[in-house]
Amino acid sequence: MKIEERKTVIKMMVTYNTDFAMQDESKIYDIKKEFMKNFTVDVTKKPEYVLQLLENAYDEKNATDVEHSLEIVNMFDLVSKEYSILLMKLLESDWHTAHENIVCILQKLKLPETIDCLYSTALKRLDYLEYDNFFALAVKCIWALGEINNQKAKEKLELLAKSSNKIIKENALMQLERM
Repeated sequence: MKIEERKTVIKMMVTYNTDFAMQDESKIYDIKKEFMKNFTVDVTKKPEYVLQLLENAYDEKNATDVEHSLEIVNMFDLVSKEYSILLMKLLESDWHTAHENIVCILQKLKLPETIDCLYSTALKRLDYLEYDNFFALAVKCIWALGEINNQKAKEKLELLAKSSNKIIKENALMQLERM
């Protein structure tokens, strides 16, 4: 990612997060409009550019660019199946801190090919999440499995429902009941 692109993403993130409590559609539109004015590529017309940014970040193990690229994906809802393989590779990596964001994107996609990756991520313990006694990453994975809602996802949830971890167990059971 180019320096000016990083600056534009940071400005978008700061503006969005600063005004989050009073966001409305017109404010979000203004944030997107300002971003598009300053970013090097119209990501709405060339969403493949953001995928390329994410691939470069992965290849370079650049955690900051992973975060920035995912912010663009989320802001402009560029979620598509083309991202799934790369997102799964990123979930398996431990050199960044974007796992929860990635799981949220995969939850929107609801792709059966992500089931094994979501399951293994639900069981993963990452150093940067050591403080998290609520197991947010695992819970997000469980909910993503529930959204996929097929037999294989159900089998993985049944395994998670046998966990000795109360939070993981309760959320898996909740998703199984919902299915």
